[in-house]
Amino acid sequence: MRKSKAPENTAANKGAAPAAPEGKRSRRIDFRLLGRIIKLLFKYYPGLTTLTAVFIVFSAIVSSIPPLFLQRVIETIGKFYESRDWAAARSVIMPQITVLIVLYTLSVICILVYRQLSAYITQGILYRLRRQMFDNMQNLPIRFFDRNSYGDIMSYYTNDIDAIRQVVAETLPIVLQSGVIVLTVLFIMAYYSVWLMLLVLLGVAVMLWVSRTLGGNSSKYFVRQQKSMGRTEGYIQETMNGQKVVKVFNHEAQSIRDFDAVNQALYEDSFRAHTFANMLAPIILNLGNVLYVLVAIVGGILMINKVPNLSISGLALGISIIIPFLNMTKQFTGNLNQVSQQINFIAMATAGAQRVFALTDEPP
Repeated sequence: MRKSKAPENTAANKGAAPAAPEGKRSRRIDFRLLGRIIKLLFKYYPGLTTLTAVFIVFSAIVSSIPPLFLQRVIETIGKFYESRDWAAARSVIMPQITVLIVLYTLSVICILVYRQLSAYITQGILYRLRRQMFDNMQNLPIRFFDRNSYGDIMSYYTNDIDAIRQVVAETLPIVLQSGVIVLTVLFIMAYYSVWLMLLVLLGVAVMLWVSRTLGGNSSKYFVRQQKSMGRTEGYIQETMNGQKVVKVFNHEAQSIRDFDAVNQALYEDSFRAHTFANMLAPIILNLGNVLYVLVAIVGGILMINKVPNLSISGLALGISIIIPFLNMTKQFTGNLNQVSQQINFIAMATAGAQRVFALTDEPP
């Protein structure tokens, strides 16, 4: 009877109630855990991780430079528009297009290579983490297994490890690529027009504030979700293993009530976590559309009124600058939206990493 009651009471007591104070302490993503994951990448695969990062940065820079070529093409077309000497215009445009084709081809090759390297590194890191957890568990005292249900322990090797897999294989490359694109596009913006760049930065500040607010709430509930998932799996596993004892002592009704409490806690945490996470991307996307319209309007007003253009290039503000600038604005906000979509995966990964590292750091 002791064996059957202990798991049920443990699972019931580890339900929704204790999660609240932990959520209050975890309102933001713990980037120290993310940094620890990155350190593991460079610890076990220093050369391959560096090479992968180089390929990602190169492909990101290549995808950022089309506005430069577009500005030159539009300027060339405007130059030869009156003379209608399209043969001469073609001789100027074709070398630029050829260079762009070569760069895009190299970028595709880099993407193919870093995808393969990323898959190899990811599986290697997960293998080592599972080995570390398993080896450390062999030296833990019996009280650790009495304190944690079997299903919750198995959740370390399934749900938590899978959350880390997602961030290593997908999220970190996307964040690095988007970050490089944003910085490169920002430099190109300053090269063409500081006034329009300041307008874009103002819109970005609003986006970052929204991301911080919604992302903080999302992270809080993703931490709760990982823990609630482990408690739910632990309760189910132990109840099914002790099914005969539950039936002998007529404990079915109490088991159902305890399961409902644990399941409800998981539902509430998952609902709130994904609600805040799924709200973020559409809001950022629509803010980007508003910013796109504002840049078009402000750029047109500055061009019509012949306001002196402040830029590194020294070029006057015209159609050949405004059109590429609109494309850069779309690219800039689009990559910020990409990063915002990864916030929920980062939150899940840090929540899973918190549990995994807690197990690997558990003193024997």
